[in-house]
Amino acid sequence: MGAIDAIQPSKRIARSQVRFGIESGSGTGNVLSRIWRFYCAVAAKRRSRLALDELSTHLLDDIGVSAEEARRESAVPFWR
Repeated sequence: MGAIDAIQPSKRIARSQVRFGIESGSGTGNVLSRIWRFYCAVAAKRRSRLALDELSTHLLDDIGVSAEEARRESAVPFWR
């Protein structure tokens, strides 16, 4: 778990986040909002894997990843 994952938003809900009786910031919502959140998560994973593929061996050594491990991870399909 990284530092970003540990940050929890406050429970106070702004008026702009409530539309048609559904809180957009909560885990519930209509099907389209859940599909959109899923798509955004998958796209973020794919972007990070593509960025990993573009790192030089010097930068990969700094983060403790071999070039082979980085190439293997960047080749993982987006749905995994």
